[in-house]
Amino acid sequence: MDLLSRFDFFSPDVMRNPYPYFAELRDKAPLHYDAKLKAHVLSRYEDVAFVLKNHALFSSTKIRIAGKLQEERASVKELGSVSNLVSMDPPVHTRLRGLVSRSFTPKQINAMEPRVRELSRELVAEMTSRSEFDFMDALASPLPVTIIAEMLGIDPVRRRDFKRWSDNLIQSNNATLQSGETPEEVIRSAKEMLAYMTEVAEARRREPRGDLISLLVQEIDGVAALTPPEVNSFTTLLLIAGNETTTNLLGNALTALIRNPGEYEAFRRDPSPAACSAICEETLRYDSPVIGLFRRTTQEVEMSGGKLPADTSVMVLLASANHDPRKFPEPERFDPTRDTHGLMSFGHGIHFCLGAPLSRLEAPVALRELMERAPRLGFSPRQPQDIDYGGSFFLRGPKSLWLQKN
Repeated sequence: MDLLSRFDFFSPDVMRNPYPYFAELRDKAPLHYDAKLKAHVLSRYEDVAFVLKNHALFSSTKIRIAGKLQEERASVKELGSVSNLVSMDPPVHTRLRGLVSRSFTPKQINAMEPRVRELSRELVAEMTSRSEFDFMDALASPLPVTIIAEMLGIDPVRRRDFKRWSDNLIQSNNATLQSGETPEEVIRSAKEMLAYMTEVAEARRREPRGDLISLLVQEIDGVAALTPPEVNSFTTLLLIAGNETTTNLLGNALTALIRNPGEYEAFRRDPSPAACSAICEETLRYDSPVIGLFRRTTQEVEMSGGKLPADTSVMVLLASANHDPRKFPEPERFDPTRDTHGLMSFGHGIHFCLGAPLSRLEAPVALRELMERAPRLGFSPRQPQDIDYGGSFFLRGPKSLWLQKN
């Protein structure tokens, strides 16, 4: 039986290592219909890029996953049933992105580096004081969650609540696909998050501070403030996307380095900021923290593998595009010296990830601090050989990663 006949986003084999399956899709079924997702799956670089840069043909609104509109999911209803930046088209997308992008300018992101470095240093020092540790729990998760909490003006002591909400909301897609129902725990997380963020937003309306929530809820220079549902929607997106992207990037980077000792040794010899950035960029390509995105066709479209009907769901595999040898030669080789220009991990076009510069700041800084204090790490005996990637079909990163100093 060939790989294609066994392809299932939710099978343990695909979760563990989807890349051989993606190669089979690119070669034999570049326009593959997935019965569980009720969507056509595109896997070649040229097709993925075409979809993401043509928002008029491929809408981000009214997305159906397994035949069900995203807005109909119980967890989404609890959060106000308002689309976020990922699931909007112009002109609504243009307005909202223009509002929130004021907090993600290069100048503002660069100004965060001292705090990111300080926090990374604290977390690394505490983590490496132990003989073995869960890298995900000790550094990869708390770093971005704390930074985002501080950006939003929320007490960082609630970061574990943030992580729990994020994990549960991510699982809502998987649960809906596998059982058709949204688990009570997911609905409870959505309710808790809505109540908390509504309380914070109302407090900032009354007494603005210098944080992101205050910026979003105040009219500035004649630009209308976000509505309460829009604030909740955006903070949900920032919590999940801003948290999981950096967390998964760091976990995938350490995994790749340990499994490629030659590259790890070269990194030890040169742990410069440029080398840290190169490691992160190649990790984004080699083991993308985001597997794919959904779109909906607005009309019939001709693709390299055939025709897509109008008003049909499409999943573009970012991780597969990053492994297309037509774009990246020898894609299965982890090579931090390669040219990664054009990688798809943060999307493309008008929906290019707003938080990409923040993730590209956090991960290299954290790696640099880690290399200074613990340049030789390996898997601890507590770490299973097969890494648990947490059961998400659209995000990819270790659920836990037990390491030790060598």
